[in-house]
Amino acid sequence: MGRVVANLKEEKVKFVLNIMAASFFLLPFFWIVSTSLKKASDITSYPPKWIPTKFTFENYSNIFQIEGGKFSLFITNSIILTISTVLVVILVGALAGYGLSKLNIPLKNVIMTLILITLMIPFHGLLIPLFSIMNDLNLMNTHMALVLVYVTFQLPFAVFMLKNSFDSIPSSLREAAMIDGSSEFQNFFKVSLPLVWPGLATVAIFSAYTTWNDFLIALVFANSQNMRTLNVGLTNMAIGQYGTDWGLLSAGSIISFIPIILLFLFLQKYFISGLTSGAVK
Repeated sequence: MGRVVANLKEEKVKFVLNIMAASFFLLPFFWIVSTSLKKASDITSYPPKWIPTKFTFENYSNIFQIEGGKFSLFITNSIILTISTVLVVILVGALAGYGLSKLNIPLKNVIMTLILITLMIPFHGLLIPLFSIMNDLNLMNTHMALVLVYVTFQLPFAVFMLKNSFDSIPSSLREAAMIDGSSEFQNFFKVSLPLVWPGLATVAIFSAYTTWNDFLIALVFANSQNMRTLNVGLTNMAIGQYGTDWGLLSAGSIISFIPIILLFLFLQKYFISGLTSGAVK
């Protein structure tokens, strides 16, 4: 009986600690959502109100009207960059991962080691060389420049993840397909690729999250107003004339959260299995 009571107390303590930890992370998010739905009078009221006196969506409609609709342009730029980067990273990463996993490539272990070493190179140490390269190629302030830089930093992780995913596929499956007359490309697209959806989903989430939330790369390689991404645009609003319009900035922040949250909810069932693919054979 004493052991049962002790276990119940332990479970209660764990429950309380979990609630406290969840509150630590969720309360700031709840405050931003609440602020985005408040009128200016509620935002500046004292004591602060957690729940708006009257819910309003004016902040969400107003943010799309400021500066001639520039906020819509920021979102469009972020969407174009994110989709382009994810597609390139998945395609190139899958081809490289398949080749390093299934094909008899000379020194492929050395190649894989070199790819992993690139993950250790400091991110900031490459910005100046990449800036010089993009400037010499006349690619500054273009979507192409940003996509190339994003792909450069994300591809090593993608190759590593997808190689592990392809490693988990039995080699006998590939051999059987080849005996049936399948070419290497047919085997890749029709046999192997459909079996590594968890790995593809993991790479897609990682790539989309990194690209969508990036600030520094977009700031360095695209300083034109028409090329600003969502994060850069929001930051410029915060340090400019809208710096004290908390409702407007909160609405913009919530809008920036939504795409990544929806993507994760859509692909979450593949995420954990993708991270652990290749761990056990």
